[in-house]
Amino acid sequence: MLGTNATPDSEVAMKRAQFKLSTLSLSIALAFPATFGVRLAQGSEFYPALPPTLSNSVTPNVLLYIDTSGSMGQDSNNKWVQTSKCNPDTQSGGYNKCINDNIKGFRDAVDSETVSPDTKMNIAKRVARNVVANNPGVRFGLFTFQDEKLNASNATRGVGAKLRAPVADMTDTNKATLNTAISNMWARTSTPLGEGLTEITRYFKGETSLYNTWSGSYTSPIQYRCQKNFVLVITDGMATDEDTLPGAGLSALSYTARKSNGDAVSKNFSICKSADTAADDGLTVTCPATLEGSTGTPGFDDDTSKDGYNWFRAIRDVAKYAYISDLKVGGTDGDSKSYDDPKFIKQNLITYTVGFSVDNPVLAAAATVGGGKSYKPTDEATLNAALTNAINDIVASVSNAGGVATRSEVAYASNVAIQPVFNPQGWYGELRCKNLDKSGTITGDCSTPKAIIPAAASRKIYTSQVTSSSTSTFDFTSANLGLMSTSQQAGLGADATERQNTIKWIRGEDVTDLRSRPNGKLGDMVDAQPTIIAQSSGFTTDPTYAQFKTDTASRNLVLVGANDGMMHAFDIGTMTELMGYVPHAVYRNLKSLPKTDYGQATGTPHAFFVNGSSRREDVNFPTTSSDGKTTTSNWRTILAGGLGQGGQGYYALDVTSSSTLTGGAASAVKWEWNDQRDAQIGYSFSTPIIYNVRTSATTATPAIIFSNGYESDFDDTGSNGGGQKTSSKGSALFIVNANTGALIKKIEVKNGTTELGSGLSSPAGWDYDSDGIVDYVYAGDLNGKVWRFDLTSSSTSAFSVSTTPLFDAGTTQPIVQRPGLFPTGTDGEVMVIFGSGKLLLDTDRTDTRTQALYGVVDNFKSAVSTAAKSSLVAQTIDSTYTMSATGKRAGTYRKMSANTVDLGVKRGWYIDLPGGERLVTSPMVYADKALFGTGSVQSGEVCTPGGKGWIMGLNPLTGSTPKSRTGREYSFVDIDGDDKSTTADQIPFTSGNAYAGGFDRSGMPTELTFVADQSAVVELTTDGAYGAEGSKIALREVNSMAVYRAAKYYSSGKGVVLSGTIGTDTIDRDRMLGPASGVRVETGTWKELK
Repeated sequence: MLGTNATPDSEVAMKRAQFKLSTLSLSIALAFPATFGVRLAQGSEFYPALPPTLSNSVTPNVLLYIDTSGSMGQDSNNKWVQTSKCNPDTQSGGYNKCINDNIKGFRDAVDSETVSPDTKMNIAKRVARNVVANNPGVRFGLFTFQDEKLNASNATRGVGAKLRAPVADMTDTNKATLNTAISNMWARTSTPLGEGLTEITRYFKGETSLYNTWSGSYTSPIQYRCQKNFVLVITDGMATDEDTLPGAGLSALSYTARKSNGDAVSKNFSICKSADTAADDGLTVTCPATLEGSTGTPGFDDDTSKDGYNWFRAIRDVAKYAYISDLKVGGTDGDSKSYDDPKFIKQNLITYTVGFSVDNPVLAAAATVGGGKSYKPTDEATLNAALTNAINDIVASVSNAGGVATRSEVAYASNVAIQPVFNPQGWYGELRCKNLDKSGTITGDCSTPKAIIPAAASRKIYTSQVTSSSTSTFDFTSANLGLMSTSQQAGLGADATERQNTIKWIRGEDVTDLRSRPNGKLGDMVDAQPTIIAQSSGFTTDPTYAQFKTDTASRNLVLVGANDGMMHAFDIGTMTELMGYVPHAVYRNLKSLPKTDYGQATGTPHAFFVNGSSRREDVNFPTTSSDGKTTTSNWRTILAGGLGQGGQGYYALDVTSSSTLTGGAASAVKWEWNDQRDAQIGYSFSTPIIYNVRTSATTATPAIIFSNGYESDFDDTGSNGGGQKTSSKGSALFIVNANTGALIKKIEVKNGTTELGSGLSSPAGWDYDSDGIVDYVYAGDLNGKVWRFDLTSSSTSAFSVSTTPLFDAGTTQPIVQRPGLFPTGTDGEVMVIFGSGKLLLDTDRTDTRTQALYGVVDNFKSAVSTAAKSSLVAQTIDSTYTMSATGKRAGTYRKMSANTVDLGVKRGWYIDLPGGERLVTSPMVYADKALFGTGSVQSGEVCTPGGKGWIMGLNPLTGSTPKSRTGREYSFVDIDGDDKSTTADQIPFTSGNAYAGGFDRSGMPTELTFVADQSAVVELTTDGAYGAEGSKIALREVNSMAVYRAAKYYSSGKGVVLSGTIGTDTIDRDRMLGPASGVRVETGTWKELK
């Protein structure tokens, strides 16, 4: 940076800055229309453009820290302007004289925003005002160096920096104040970058000025404990006159740092004067010889200031101090919550740096250690792009998507977690890879931390055309446009040119006049949960499966749907895309994706495409020789999934290997079922199950079972729709051949011609005798009913559903999550475990009607009998307690009632949830507990943007606190970190110490992923009438398959639960505990657990 006496050629070159990606856990609400103009209108679809789980939240604080040194009066090539008015003074360092005396109007000319050539100061003014105007949802403020408006000299050089406009919401008045302050910036001073940033930390802390630039204490702009705070440094050079800093001219500054567990540590900060070898503990400002983001080892003092000191690396040290400090210790925020809330334990300052026409390695280092990014523009266009990118990154409202997936369901040392996140600023997604150790703890990013999309020309993308009876598959290319149906072509565009361009754009090409994608070609993933395809690890009595397990030993794949039109497959090792599949059912909205106004206010609404989840299983499709004498095994891994709000259909892929996926459309795509084949297929929120079903008295075949979905009567029959619709809503269960997609049986829920349902939830299967053949299927509906489907007949035509539901919670308690099943231990009875409540429409957000969790026994009497709510025992949430004791897991806990549930008399239990709370994840059932994720959008706190969330851990037979086999209660979650349940895990509720029945989350949880300490027992019974017919599908853990079996096949429930929190990009990890032997069955019968 040129100071007031610097010469024009004193700039220092630097290497190109390298910087880390810093993803900010800001609420998704930062991209809502009121803030950034994202359109939420539902457009041509039934469902809103964003899920109702997302809501408004806290706006970030962004302080512009703009260089006002003398060299900002140069042009962007670092040349003095208007030198003819002042020669030879500017060339000999007489800048001060030219400014002070306004020689030949030099000062007026340089300060004018119309001067030619343009000065860096004028460029910075225009760009700053433009950024403020384009981001009305950000709270902006301004600091500059101290200066004299008309004069410049060493004698008047001010230290530190001065607040010109406080950080505030951009109301018309506040924006006018800020713009005036920006307009009144002048190129006058030297460049005390570190001093100024030190003063800025005082502002955010609400303390007094270090440099006497403010009277009294500052008013901190931090309003909430969860608020993110940023400083955007815009400078054109190296630091000068850095001689009044903590530990160098000033006393060291005391501050509070936070350990990873939230414990406070008192520290002192001084700038670095020499290198040290101290390890970076994240609590202290260390002083490495080599600057971060650079390979150079510059010194610490360049001895250029008038008193012999210029600590020109100081901004790097101050940026780190600002990042590791807790700027708000004690006190309460705008939510009336403590700033020391363990969920948001530290309020720090993140530093972004912009080096305008300068190579300064210290700026890159400051951004790296300050948690931000560094940019190096050279003119107005690149400065505008840099500031725009910086603000976009700052407000990058990255939110968890459908849930986390792990490579293994059992803990081991080289496990990985795959996490989808999305950002509505540009509607892009990231698929992240995290390493897990054996304890299930995230240890860092994988070697390739996020998904890579190859060049458009090399991508393997397939699609299909579905008719009423078949699926034809082909490559998704411009050349194959003629293979698409008329309605498919209409979905791509109005004419041949638009259709070709849409295909090119979806494939990843940059097409002129279509939407740019600077953050990558992977689309947003809102609800889809990844499915990992690793080494096969199921169980079957078929001896040929052993070879298949060997053949798949190195398999390492993940598939996830995205709202860019396709299901993606990636190689986890390289995180590179292998394949994409564009389902027929999503074509109707494909032409909206490339629109330049996509997802913007008053523009083309955001749309969903492949937004559902999937399930995979290892399936044997044996082939028989032409003479019928020889049967050859043909093991494949099949994945089946739905589209969620994206469309009305399901698909099946062969995901056996990477070569299968890249081997062409016919190799990878099995079939697609959509409303071309049956009008009763609605929006496919259901996750299919893959299991064997009977086809005769002695044979069974692998099948895929899925629900019909919701809103089948929605009209998608227009010119670019091509679908069908029903005249009224209804419920149906589809059973199709896993290999061919041929319909085995459609079971409608109706009495004669009267529809009894309104769309089914995801199904759960019950394999009564554990022979690998499903006997019953359970699903709920939007009217609050739970249905049992009977698949026990040897004739598929006799598969049926009773006209009487197992339970009827009423129309105010819709059931949209998959049930869980648990054997009671008595006469083959099964406990059906489920919950109510939905968040599919905007109106669901304000629905505060009571929802509940249920456990209802199906006693398999000759006819289904509806259990009355009066036949269930009410359990209650008796009290809550917030824990913050040292050495304990911080959080709020729930105490459950312990009312006796005698299943010899009663049909089960229920728990009414507090108003607005509902079930938001599928129940997970283990040998000793059932886990539920619940949430409420109406949290009443801005720091819970996705609402309030809970993880409930209950006895599956009673709905109360889990019990061991000996009838003793225990803690399902590890409170004190010793990996076992003892009295030290009890919570001091007001009514006395007790084990928790639930704990809170900072927001609503995504789907739960359980990593068990040990594998569950998996066996197959082959002594029945069907012998080895059930061995055609390899069996896995019951929750993973969503088909439940006898008690001994349930996991012990000891392990780690991983899930995301809606509205953030964090992955939550909680240690689950379990008893040594089992749970108590209240009827007096004991079941053995192995």
